Amino acid sequence: MSGNSSKNIITLYPSNWLYNAGVVGLLRVLEKTEKAPTLDSVGNVLIDLSAALSKHYILDDQGKKFQIPLLARYWLLESWEQLTEKQESSESGKIKEVWGKLFNTLYRGFFNANTKYLFNASKKSEALILQLGNFLESLIDIDENRNRCSFCLRDSNFKYKNIFTSEHSKQLGASSGEKGVPNSFWNLNPDQSLHICDFCSFILLNQHLAFTRLSDGSEIFINAPSFQVMYYLNKLVREIYDSSSSNETFNKRNILAMSLIEYSTRIQVTLGVWTGMNIEVVSRRSGQIEFFGLPYEVIQLLSDRRIATLLSQIGEFSILNLVLDQDFSRLLELGYRLLRIGLKPYSERGDSENKFVSQILHLEKNRFNPSHVAEQIFKLYALIEEKIKRRKEYEYFKYTRN
Repeated sequence: MSGNSSKNIITLYPSNWLYNAGVVGLLRVLEKTEKAPTLDSVGNVLIDLSAALSKHYILDDQGKKFQIPLLARYWLLESWEQLTEKQESSESGKIKEVWGKLFNTLYRGFFNANTKYLFNASKKSEALILQLGNFLESLIDIDENRNRCSFCLRDSNFKYKNIFTSEHSKQLGASSGEKGVPNSFWNLNPDQSLHICDFCSFILLNQHLAFTRLSDGSEIFINAPSFQVMYYLNKLVREIYDSSSSNETFNKRNILAMSLIEYSTRIQVTLGVWTGMNIEVVSRRSGQIEFFGLPYEVIQLLSDRRIATLLSQIGEFSILNLVLDQDFSRLLELGYRLLRIGLKPYSERGDSENKFVSQILHLEKNRFNPSHVAEQIFKLYALIEEKIKRRKEYEYFKYTRN
């Protein structure tokens, strides 16, 4: 949901994953403006659009000048970074390159995808770049007819594409136009369909900026009950994935776990109450949408800074996966075996022992010193046991008091 605190300031609250992805994508765009959005302590977003709607001039390839809001410029350029092969160098060239990908592929039909009219007026309408600017400038207006948006529940501005269709989400939206799929959203009957205001329409046009593309062709977004948590987790996903030379080994569960570990060790706040709620990976591929999550107990462990720090220092998927599987006895066995091997001089180790170390430990620093890894595993096991014991005691105390 969303509500106004002044003409230009809008407060956004977490909702469904599609809307949340749009907000997180929009945060990436607004970071570029002079006045970045505020993330409050309970995970909501306060957006001041005044700076984002100030004017910016761009030149087309013929030298003609166009005046558009900064928000339009940053949205197009961020989309160019995300969606293209980055072959263009001029600003107008980048905008032209990404325009077709946006409105012929992702949000087909929301605006005319024909770049012939991007910087040139047609017989019936002005240049598309100006149409986009006018659309964005109207986002803070309030509709006098007081229509209610099905997404933000505000009495918002309703002037453009105000029935939720594939133009907003090609996977979830109804077919748009009179020739759409029969009965899709009740034949797009305005009285029975999902109404979407102009502001929420633009939010959904930012969803692609929240997803990270993986080597298997899928795209992922981490959804959570707090925009603050979502913003940082998805930012960490991009950092982790982009910096890894072996990212093809990552599965969705590993990615979510690694992001939570990085969040717990690097961000100077804790997940707090959000660890008791749903944090999930939304995966899109070839029109299919899947959801991956971790058990509440595992999220509790990964959000403990001491446990997260140890897992990060060890850096082995074999250890991480045992924690994710909650196979703690196996964790202890693994530590004892690595300790026995590590206490032997390398020349006295058997082939089976060396093979075991190579299978379990993939980092060179760990293979060189398995006994040190064993010590870290024992400490990790102790912290996990302590965490589980405290939780059980708390739950017992809470139960007996009630």
